[in-house]
Amino acid sequence: MASSILALAALGECAPPELPLGSADVAISHTKISDAPPTRTAAPIRSFRFVGFRNTPSGTLISQWIAAALFGGAETIEFDLPTPDADICPTPWNGGDSRASVFRSRNLCTMPRNLFSSSGAAALRHLRLGNCKLDLPEDERSLSLGSLETLSLRRINAPEHTLQRLISGCPRLAELTLDECPTVRRISVVLLLLRTFTIRCCHRATRVFVDAPSLRSLSYKGSMPTVLSLPNWGGIETLSMDVCETVDAEDSDKIRRMRQFVDRFPNLTSLRLSSQREPPFFVWHRGPLPGLTQLELTGPFRNRGHIAAVADILDSTTNLEVLTLVIDQPRAVQASTCRIKVPRDVRSCAIECFRRTLRRIHLVKYGGNATQRRLAKFLLAKAVCADELRVTFSASVVEGSEFQTLLMNEMVAWRHNPRTRIIFTFQ
Repeated sequence: MASSILALAALGECAPPELPLGSADVAISHTKISDAPPTRTAAPIRSFRFVGFRNTPSGTLISQWIAAALFGGAETIEFDLPTPDADICPTPWNGGDSRASVFRSRNLCTMPRNLFSSSGAAALRHLRLGNCKLDLPEDERSLSLGSLETLSLRRINAPEHTLQRLISGCPRLAELTLDECPTVRRISVVLLLLRTFTIRCCHRATRVFVDAPSLRSLSYKGSMPTVLSLPNWGGIETLSMDVCETVDAEDSDKIRRMRQFVDRFPNLTSLRLSSQREPPFFVWHRGPLPGLTQLELTGPFRNRGHIAAVADILDSTTNLEVLTLVIDQPRAVQASTCRIKVPRDVRSCAIECFRRTLRRIHLVKYGGNATQRRLAKFLLAKAVCADELRVTFSASVVEGSEFQTLLMNEMVAWRHNPRTRIIFTFQ
């Protein structure tokens, strides 16, 4: 493909960079811009990325950049515009719905309608937009992105019917992401070729209907996922679930809904469960996962009950091959030579995957407090077939310190299988 050289006259403080011969990528990632227009080029453009700005460019300048990218036949366009809102996720612990309301009232830049027309964006395959509004063509026949395969919408301040029109106008989508879009309430995703769907922190949504017979990967972050409706639960092979709220032991309704949701996916091979709240919601999971080969759990892991919950989940994964445990918000600890004991309620459990299939274990953000060390000892003592244990230390463990040496030595001593490789890394 021919070289793509744009005269980046829109950069205020920096001289226009030149792309190396043979390149077809344009990346604009400086911090100050002026209103000087870009220069169109007849050379093909493969990708056009506009990221990292601290101040918002004018709508005229954005339109000119997009026109230049479309004129060059860009296959990938990415616009992630700056916003003063660090977090608009409308959860009860950060001010309810007020932050989302403030975001909806902001006068954000608008993506021009030629970006969404069949004539202007005929070659576009990947589109990622963040912190902006949308100006779609009024004529339904003009709104058609027939070549688009990837659509990512992050913090889009547009009416719900506008988002619905855009999604419906992309019939060949294989990957769709809705991330912190506060206007989403009821939306339908009916796409024949969609394989990956991600919805994160659209907390105002009341119903998300996904009819996609090719869908294989689903990622959800939010409150309890009762808003999701899928005709083809059995087609999902990869599920990621991150719950933004606490699931208390006394809340039997939430526990029941969580169990029922995971149980709807009978053919999972990869599962990621995450919770930043305490207790992590997955401690209440009690369902068989016979086909699972990869499992990732993210949570505090702060007491013996959490270790027992991990053991219960592992007991239902008879064919697990890869286990990843991400320790969220590890506590700072002091070096200790105290004897670490595995909790009695998991000491004698016979977990089938430990004896037959589990080959790789990864502990992430390992800080070495007493509970985490019990967890590590439990895994090293029970996973007799493991080929590798990878430990990524948290920031609280100083590289080269005596405490790090203690943690490394005790893991080697806890290892039941001498052939298990233990690899230590830092974040």
